[in-house]
Amino acid sequence: MGYNISDVGGEATGGVDVWEATLDLNLSGATTVSGDFDVVPLIGGGGSIGDATNGYVFSGLSNPALGTLSTNSTTGEYTFTADWSAILATGSDQVVSFTVTGTSGGNSDTDTVNINLLICVARGTRVETTNGPVAVEDLSVGDLVVTLHGDVEPVRWIGSRKLGAAELAADPSKRPIRFARGSLGPNVPRRPLRVSPQHRMFLEDWRAQLMFGEERVLLPAKSLVNDKTIRRVDSAKEVEYFHILFDTHQIILTEGAPTESFHPGAYTLGELDAAAREELLSLFPELEHADSYGDTAAVTLRTWEGKLLSGAIRRKSAA
Repeated sequence: MGYNISDVGGEATGGVDVWEATLDLNLSGATTVSGDFDVVPLIGGGGSIGDATNGYVFSGLSNPALGTLSTNSTTGEYTFTADWSAILATGSDQVVSFTVTGTSGGNSDTDTVNINLLICVARGTRVETTNGPVAVEDLSVGDLVVTLHGDVEPVRWIGSRKLGAAELAADPSKRPIRFARGSLGPNVPRRPLRVSPQHRMFLEDWRAQLMFGEERVLLPAKSLVNDKTIRRVDSAKEVEYFHILFDTHQIILTEGAPTESFHPGAYTLGELDAAAREELLSLFPELEHADSYGDTAAVTLRTWEGKLLSGAIRRKSAA
């Protein structure tokens, strides 16, 4: 065969037989990927010699729940439109793919298009407010957030920190923890929830009283990993962690799961990037002193203590 089909007019790159495209919700918010397959010669390095004389046959999407694919069997053009709400609901990055076969002069060639769908960790995560659940990136200073026990607290400051692929590769311990729907109890969280490994989750259990003298505790998300319903997301290419500050430390509801608000102690201030830390200290200069913000909303467990407690709870549940 003296020709191949190639995506000559779109956003996919690669070839000869496999093409890759990426949609990143955080970086662009774009919803579509388009392309155009033509016949190109295998020898001579020339460009397109036109459409396949006998047209193109496109397969369906590998996961049609994540978007729609429109195609033109005569011109080889296609457009994939992402359904970001469905993609966010999965809780992790996704890939959809399809194939296209072009036939010309009695010969056929089949190519594959892979579209990588990247979500930003914590973006889309909904926080309970007096106006109902609101995506964390849409919260503003002054918005009223509902706490675990039904009180209302105004947001004083919101910060975020992005981690790129290089930083995540260099330090896998910073990769997000994903809680599947219902992993913390019936319908808790209501949707998949993604948090940073050190982000503390609120737990109320009688075993905590027996082991640590307090029935209500906060423990790092990474201490709850069970490699089934609670996992580290090693596929994350880029993440952004959000921090919500109130006048005092609070237990808020994220996707219906009780988690902590930001507590600006010495460790957590150190975790902010320089710009976010400078902004926060310009608003609240007293936070330069680590102990000035006050106590946490519940007793906090260290990672090894959290693992002991979560292990005891799992063993009891399996019995």
